[in-house]
Amino acid sequence: MKFAYLGLGAALLLFGCNLFDPSDDVSVDTSDASMMTYEGQNCFRNSEYANAANFFKQAIQKDSTLSEAWLGLSKANLYLYAGNPYNLIHELYADTDIPLMNLDSSEVAKYFKAVNSSLIPLRELIRRDTLTEQDPSLKLSDRSVTYSNFSASHAILEFAYTILRFRYTNSSFIKISINEDRSLSFDLQSLYDQALLDPAVLAQFNASVDSLKGDLTQLFDAVLPAASSSLSNSDLFEIDDSTGKAQILGDDLQSDAETVEKSVSFYKLGDGIDNDGDGCVDEEILDGYDNDGDGYVDEDLRLVPLEVTDTETIVGVGVDSLDHDMNGLKEDKGERILLSNNRFYFAKDFEQLDLDDTSMVNLRHAISLDTDSTHIQYPLKTRQLRIGRCWNNYTQETFKEWFRNR
Repeated sequence: MKFAYLGLGAALLLFGCNLFDPSDDVSVDTSDASMMTYEGQNCFRNSEYANAANFFKQAIQKDSTLSEAWLGLSKANLYLYAGNPYNLIHELYADTDIPLMNLDSSEVAKYFKAVNSSLIPLRELIRRDTLTEQDPSLKLSDRSVTYSNFSASHAILEFAYTILRFRYTNSSFIKISINEDRSLSFDLQSLYDQALLDPAVLAQFNASVDSLKGDLTQLFDAVLPAASSSLSNSDLFEIDDSTGKAQILGDDLQSDAETVEKSVSFYKLGDGIDNDGDGCVDEEILDGYDNDGDGYVDEDLRLVPLEVTDTETIVGVGVDSLDHDMNGLKEDKGERILLSNNRFYFAKDFEQLDLDDTSMVNLRHAISLDTDSTHIQYPLKTRQLRIGRCWNNYTQETFKEWFRNR
């Protein structure tokens, strides 16, 4: 499934706003903040982005309420570090499952620095604009530029930041894609191989998965709804019509966003924890198949040595001293024998789950978040009745163990 509808169309143009077309008023006081802003705008028009950024910083130091200076600094930083932002736009609207996942490491580093440096002043401008709108007596912004002027652009940059930060924090080449059934897949082979040798790589990846989940939650629960309620001409990415901008909140995107947000935390490696709410612990192996019939591929992965067969190398079939199905026996044969349909023997009677069954997806997501043993929302009996699967192997004592290290 493609993310083309994330885009705002071919009509998107960068920085075409009239903000940087000021009059040539020579009467401006050279000692005040407005003059610094004016000089920054001149430098920006002349492609002197480093000088422009310096002027905008000086203007902000003199008068932090100047919204044009905050926005100017955001623009100057983006151009300064991205080189040609048109290339970033091209990558955002490339015909791939999720944009920016096919960039090489050097491009990821460049664009992450550009987007991050652009968002720092932009987020501060949003904070000041929001607080001043709520309470004009605060006067944190002169509101010459308001959030409605760049809301869609902010959403685009936040989306780019979410993906780029995940790629940037993982040195290995990692791709995320959405399958035809809307399940999420990670290409983790190279990272998995490194993690077998260096536990720090594993910890870094699992931490970045948590960050990605938090970023996605913020993006889809806060940024995009706020942008959709403030659609107008954008001062960062100018769009010809509001219909194009509204596509960032299309039904397809929202549906995929919910699936990604709820499933991304399932993709952790060898942490000895049930990450996907089915009661099984690190039950999957890295083979590109759904080994337990839960609809997800290579989620909640084991981290054990390689096993070489006649036709392929499989990561994850081996002895790791974990009780994957929680039946009280660590590494019994049922946890190592793969059937012809690529399921483990212990899961042979598990009902095949459908990711289109949103109630089940939501339930497992909720259970994975029910981690406070002093305020359990889903007791063991409920999990056994509504989820079944490995939960049926739990006793009240082993259920207590499920909450450890969470």
